[in-house]
Order: sequence, then C-alpha cells, then structure tokens
Amino acid sequence: MKKRKFLYLFFIFLHFFIAKVAFADKKNFHLAVGGGASFYVREEYGETTFKQIAPEIVTYGYLPLYKSIWFRPGFRMNYSWQQPDMPKALRIEEKDFRYSLETGILYDWVVIPSLSYSFGYIYRQTKFITQYPITYAVDDISGTENIPFSQFQLGLGFPILKGLIVFEPFIRYIIVQNDKRYKWGYGCEATFLIF
Repeated sequence: MKKRKFLYLFFIFLHFFIAKVAFADKKNFHLAVGGGASFYVREEYGETTFKQIAPEIVTYGYLPLYKSIWFRPGFRMNYSWQQPDMPKALRIEEKDFRYSLETGILYDWVVIPSLSYSFGYIYRQTKFITQYPITYAVDDISGTENIPFSQFQLGLGFPILKGLIVFEPFIRYIIVQNDKRYKWGYGCEATFLIF
C-alpha cells in the first residue's frame, strides 16, 4: 500500500514539476483522436437511479485563440445498451447511439482545464418485449426515433509526453428533449495527437 501511494505521489510530482504545457511548441492547428467511457446517471422508477455506461470515440481540433487559450471543436459518438432491472415477462429495452458536434475552450498549462458545449441527436431503438404468460396484440411502443440533446462538459486534462496523449476526466450536464431521466454524467477519455 505504501509503495502504491509513493508511486502516485511520484507521478504527480513528476507531472507538475517536469511536464511542459501541451501545445506550446507549435502555435498552429492540431488534430487529436481518442476514446473513453461515459457513465450516465439515469433516474428510473421514482427516486431510484441507474448508471448506464457508454463507450465513445471523439475527434478534437485545436486552434490557438490568445496566448494559452485554445478553441477546441470536436465530434463525439457513443453507444449505450444496458438496461435497468425489469421483470422478464414485460420489459422495455432502449439502445441509444449518440452523435454530437462540440465546441469548447481550454487553457494550455501543466494541466488542461476545459469547458465544452455540444449539440447532437440520440438515435434510439425501443423494443417492447414480453414473455409467457403475457401477450399483446398491438405494439405501439417499439420503434426508432432521433431525439435532440445538448450537454455541457467540464474537464481537466493531464498531458503526457508534451500533449501527445491527454487523459481527461470530465463531468457533464445533459439535456435530452422530452426525456427528463438524464441529468448528470461523468467519465474519462484519452486522446492522441495526430498532428
């Protein structure tokens, strides 16, 4: 246990005192790609909540604005398929494919704080599933739809190898049209600088 704490402290010391800012070497456009995981906290059945994981991929562009302030447009996609506990004989399954455009601002320093806003759509597949002894004659629930959503994201990036890799934990506030179950999400992502 002491060795693990020592390694954590050593990494933090190394990062803060030896690392340089991520993009300071070149003041031109940069492109990064990566992936991560988001966890959406969804309200279900009154006051209970359900955490839904969504693996995602992301592409970022970096444009210098002023000194260490950068504009970060991006494109993000993720997919969630997990369902809350439901009875086997009667359940509704939702699978969401999210895609969005993002714009953000970040400050290039030893760590990289960022604030982003994104807007996109959720392509949702809904299935109404029953098992014996329940049967149904008409299924008005199953189908697909495109639902607009937006989200605000606050992140704190940790650049590795002068920004070649950026590991960024984040928290999100999500607004989904006509679906009040989503409010907060969190997760982390790692991006790799292409140029």
